[in-house]
Amino acid sequence: MAESDPINLQELRSAIPGGRVLEITTATGCIVGCSYCPQDKFVSRQKAVSQVKHLGLEEFRRCLGRVPTDVDISFAGYSEPWLNPDCTEMVEHAYMCGHGIRVFTTLVGMNRRDLRRLQALRFRVFVVHVFDDGMYMNGRLVRAKYLDLIRQLVDSDIPSIRFLVLGEVHPDIVGIIPAGALYRTRPLSSRGGSVDPKIVETRPPVVGALTCAEARQYRNVLLPNGDVTLCCMDFERRHVLGNLLRDEYKDLFEGPVFREVVDCMNGMDGFLLCRICEFAEPKTSACSFNAGETADPSFLENSGQ
Repeated sequence: MAESDPINLQELRSAIPGGRVLEITTATGCIVGCSYCPQDKFVSRQKAVSQVKHLGLEEFRRCLGRVPTDVDISFAGYSEPWLNPDCTEMVEHAYMCGHGIRVFTTLVGMNRRDLRRLQALRFRVFVVHVFDDGMYMNGRLVRAKYLDLIRQLVDSDIPSIRFLVLGEVHPDIVGIIPAGALYRTRPLSSRGGSVDPKIVETRPPVVGALTCAEARQYRNVLLPNGDVTLCCMDFERRHVLGNLLRDEYKDLFEGPVFREVVDCMNGMDGFLLCRICEFAEPKTSACSFNAGETADPSFLENSGQ
C-alpha cells in the first residue's frame, strides 16, 4: 500500500468545519465490512440494550426537535447512513429545520433518486468514502449501479464534495474520479482501542489531564434507539450521555456521565476512552474546562427550539 500524503489529508481536515455536531447512526450493523471499523463490537454492545435496527423517521424527528439549530447534523456515525431507507428524508428534514448538514458516505444503499434529491440541498461538507482495491473494504459491492453513482457525483454541482480513499483505489474507479479530487490516506485511528491492533495499534494512554484536539466531546453520536454516545470513537458505548427521545440536548452535557468525562479530562482518576484516542493531547495549561464549556456559548440560549 502506498504511504499516505499528510499534506493531502490535512487539506481534507481543514475543509471540515468545526463546531458542535450531532452524528446520526441510522442503522445497527453495516454490510460494507471495512476491516478498520469495529462494527462487530458496536453491534454486540448495541443489541445488548436495544433490538432497534433502524432509526425510525418519526423518532429522528422527535430527537431533532430537541437539538438547537446551531448544531450541525452529520450523517455518518457508526455505520453507512444509507443502509436506512429513510436516510434521504432525514437529511431533507434536518436541512429544512435549519441545521448545517454534513454527509460522510460510501454510497452503499443510495440510489439515483436519492442523489437527485440531495443535489437540491447545500452541505457544509459532503465526503464520499471510495472503495479501495480490496485491502480493507468489500470490493464485491462495487457494481454497475455504484459506478454510475460515482460518475453522477463527479459531474454534480455539489461544491463541498470530497472523495476519500484509505489505501489504493478500486481498479474500476481509477478512471472515474479526477486525481486532483481524491484524498488519499490510510487507517489512522484505533477507534479507542476497538480496531484490530494488526491494522491500527492502540496508542499508549495519555496520563493526567488531557484535551481533545478537535473538541470531539461536542461531536456526539445519536444511535437508532435514541441513545447518545460521547463521540465517533465510542463504538463500544463506553460513555452514553443520555437519550434524545426523553432528554433535552443541553441535558446531555449536564448529566453525570458527561460531568465524569470532564472531570477525567481534567485529571481525575477513572475510566476515560479519550486516553487511548489519537486525538487526545496532554494538557499543557493549568486551566481546566467545565461540563458546559463550548466553542459557541450561545447554544444554551437556543436549546429550547
